[in-house]
Amino acid sequence: MLKTTTVGSYPRKDKPKDTLRKPTVSEEEALDMVQWAVEDQCNIGLDYITDGESYRENMYWFYQLRIDGVDSKNKKYKQFTVGGSTENVDLSKAHPLVKEKGGFGIECAVVNDEIKNQKWNLASKWKRAQDTAGDRAVVKQTITGPHMLSRFSVNERTDLYKNDTELAYAYGKCIKDEIDQLQQLGCERIQFDEPVLTESPDECVWAADVINDIVDTFPNMYFSLHICGGNAHRKRGYFGKYDDMVDGLKKLKVQELHLEHCTLHYSMLDVFEKYDFKGNLSFGVVDQRTDELESVEEVHQRIKPVIEKFGADRIILSSECGFGHVPLEITRAKLSRLVEAGKKY
Repeated sequence: MLKTTTVGSYPRKDKPKDTLRKPTVSEEEALDMVQWAVEDQCNIGLDYITDGESYRENMYWFYQLRIDGVDSKNKKYKQFTVGGSTENVDLSKAHPLVKEKGGFGIECAVVNDEIKNQKWNLASKWKRAQDTAGDRAVVKQTITGPHMLSRFSVNERTDLYKNDTELAYAYGKCIKDEIDQLQQLGCERIQFDEPVLTESPDECVWAADVINDIVDTFPNMYFSLHICGGNAHRKRGYFGKYDDMVDGLKKLKVQELHLEHCTLHYSMLDVFEKYDFKGNLSFGVVDQRTDELESVEEVHQRIKPVIEKFGADRIILSSECGFGHVPLEITRAKLSRLVEAGKKY
């Protein structure tokens, strides 16, 4: 039986109108959301689950709203590219702005002082999640990585942080403080999410250095890195290839890579012709961007080339990305199919 997981976000039980800019919730409400999402994932039968991330406004504002030195109220515009050619790409699954303009811009938080004193309380959320799961599943704590937090910031204090790299190290220091709290409560698995690497694959080398600085601090922790093409409102935003990141990937010290597979316009496995990765590989075999439910046979076809390359003991089946914007009934159906396919392979 093959192991199964999901990337991170899970639908809210009570869905707000705007699924990207969710309203802030209290700590008590957040813990209730965590408990509900964990129960739902355990009922589906996944081996490695998350706290559901439902308490986040989104995957970067959650962190920037709760840290000194970052102004998340008076945001400023920042432009991003698609990070790769869209030739031979099915743009029906691309973000609308990518189709219209070849890129997009968003309002980003402004760095106006020293980054410090994070107040994310991830440890309490992980504890509630793992206590709820018991021995039914292992809870990995997902954390937005330092590269994305840096790139989704407008740096107005170049006297403190002269470039995105230094800014990422500053975010990384706060992430290390948070992981220390998680470790003290018994958390053993951390997953970093770094989708913006597919917008700027040339930055993977310095991003790997920042991630390694965190990994080296916690030799007894198990680290995974998830790299996708973005998933805002179930649409891809970036198209940079894993092949373009190979120099950075070779430097990484994480024990697990978590990559997209079934919806890419190229073969995910191509990068491993250049990169002798020794760790475990999680990879997407169900697509959260579509409502269409995959058959067990389709999932098995997607698994076959990867298991031939890595072997059954080094792979973990997953969705391509998170389910935060997906209707609950579709989420349950797709993850149940994922588990079914893993059991029957």
